[in-house]
Amino acid sequence: MNVRLSDCKIGEEVEISKIEDGNIASKLIEMGLTEKLITQIVLIAPLGDPIAIDINGFILSIRKAEANQVLVKKINP
Repeated sequence: MNVRLSDCKIGEEVEISKIEDGNIASKLIEMGLTEKLITQIVLIAPLGDPIAIDINGFILSIRKAEANQVLVKKINP
């Protein structure tokens, strides 16, 4: 079942299924957030924005609005 990256919790491991918004998709892909990538939620700021994820040892911080455009499949629900 696909959920939005913005709805995931710290420590959850997810696989990227799809990036919906074409405008932000190219930016996220350039930063390494690609389909089929398995990543983990590392940190969520106290107010929920931004969200930090681990991409092969690189910590990427994205806005909640951007994370809302990313559909993921939970690996360890």
